[in-house]
Amino acid sequence: MLSDLIKEHIVSPRNQGVIPAADGMGEVVGPACGDQVVLYIQMKDGSINRASFTTHGCWAAVAMASWVTEMVMGMAPEQALEIDGEALAREQAGLPEDKWPCARLVSLALHRAVRDWQRRKGGQAG
Repeated sequence: MLSDLIKEHIVSPRNQGVIPAADGMGEVVGPACGDQVVLYIQMKDGSINRASFTTHGCWAAVAMASWVTEMVMGMAPEQALEIDGEALAREQAGLPEDKWPCARLVSLALHRAVRDWQRRKGGQAG
């Protein structure tokens, strides 16, 4: 059963859109479904200061991206790399099993955004 939190993000997604001066960007396209998730992060004082997303995907991808972008604000990049979208979908969001891959796409996009930032900064916090 869907959690109230996920229902809220389905009805009112947050943090949609591009961050023009993003410090990191991660893009993923689901091989089976074709859903696309692009996640943007902006860093300040070694933490994720802002996160947003764009997607061409189903309701689960939108809701999970909205939730994850809220979740990571203020988080250290190392912590963000530990986020497991499928575990969140299964254990906290209450997504049906056929939507777990959507959540996996979101966490993979986040990980790619953090790694993009690390590459740009030469691995140094900034």
